[in-house]
Amino acid sequence: MSRTLKKVAVRSGLARLDAMVRRRLGSDYFYLRMYSGDVLSAPVSDLELLENLERAVKTAATGDVTGDVTGDVTREVIDLSQGMPDLSGILDVSPILESMTRSASLVSSLRAYPAGFGHPEALRAVAGKIKSDTGVSYDPEKEILICNGASQALAHALECFADAGETIVLFDPCYLFYPWLARTRGLRVRRVRGPNPQNGRLNQKELDRAMRGAKAIIVNSPGNPDGRVIHPDDLALVAALAARNNCVIISDEVYSAFCWKRPHESIATIPAARDRTIVVSSVSKSHGLPGLRAGWCAGPTQLIRPLAMLMSIRVPCVSAATQEMMPALLDAESGFAARRHTEFLARRKNAIHAANAAGFHAPNPDGAFYIWTEIPDRFQSGYEFAGWCLETCRVAVMPGETSGPSGRGKVRWSFGVSEEKFNAAMSRVRATTR
Repeated sequence: MSRTLKKVAVRSGLARLDAMVRRRLGSDYFYLRMYSGDVLSAPVSDLELLENLERAVKTAATGDVTGDVTGDVTREVIDLSQGMPDLSGILDVSPILESMTRSASLVSSLRAYPAGFGHPEALRAVAGKIKSDTGVSYDPEKEILICNGASQALAHALECFADAGETIVLFDPCYLFYPWLARTRGLRVRRVRGPNPQNGRLNQKELDRAMRGAKAIIVNSPGNPDGRVIHPDDLALVAALAARNNCVIISDEVYSAFCWKRPHESIATIPAARDRTIVVSSVSKSHGLPGLRAGWCAGPTQLIRPLAMLMSIRVPCVSAATQEMMPALLDAESGFAARRHTEFLARRKNAIHAANAAGFHAPNPDGAFYIWTEIPDRFQSGYEFAGWCLETCRVAVMPGETSGPSGRGKVRWSFGVSEEKFNAAMSRVRATTR
């Protein structure tokens, strides 16, 4: 149901009379009349799915496992649904935490509000990382903003540069958070197909049509959910079309550390893109620390300053403790990056082999730590298959439908977990599908 129809259903009283509509909107009519358009347009079904997956994993972790399951799979739910790479054997965060507890500067920082754009040391550390990784220079005092993870940066970017009724361009498939943001902002979405599996290239005519009159395009390379990497020539095409249409580029580069065929290339390295691109990233993937909520965005002052202004109204600052940790974390990356690359290359190879052995044709992803496969024929949708995996095999996976039209009948498996866990999950699924 669209944002407009939901509002009409509530304001007209239809929701009170129609039990199905009332159930879909998810609350008593008395409270529905209080909700804003943003709440009424929230992706209820997808959020419920994620909540159910999270609840099942947490329940299993406490040992409170109920229900009939096949074989010996009553021990725990193996979670392959979330983008949480396990770097516990690669990065030891304990020394950094111990150093913080003895830091007089941390105590001082906690007693004051952090600077609007971020802690100076954190800003300089981010600028240094971006320069080292991509060669792009940003002024840490004017062109970088510390955020509560990449998600906050993405949300504020769309809030700053796109109004209700305007159009943004998304690749299909894409990270489910992007259309969620568009939906609650009342934005129109044009989807373009991702790189062709045969030649790895975008459809130039399709992209050209989609970007006409668009306000922003979100580029995610390496991409979630299918691990696509956009060809450098296609990044240049996106940059040229964005310049022609006066379109903002939001480049989500959280998976930049997970490139398997060639080093990561940021669209901001292209001259035509530098002055209209907001680069978004965090330590959630690169350091395996999604709970820290340490993220940033970088771009020209004219784009970063309004983001900082909006953030000061919405969420005044990022935790001083988080910002105190960032310089040490970013500095530590050079010491474990090679091991991380080697380890995840091995996990990727293992995941492809295990998935194929379980009967799933798994193409090699060029980046990230997901494999993207078709579901077995006897299931009608990725949602149905994900529910079966959870109930029968106690394996949590992400249904492809959450990622867009091309995800219908597909599923995303994360090999961010250890090889042992991934293999155990595939063994459970294989044992119950045969």
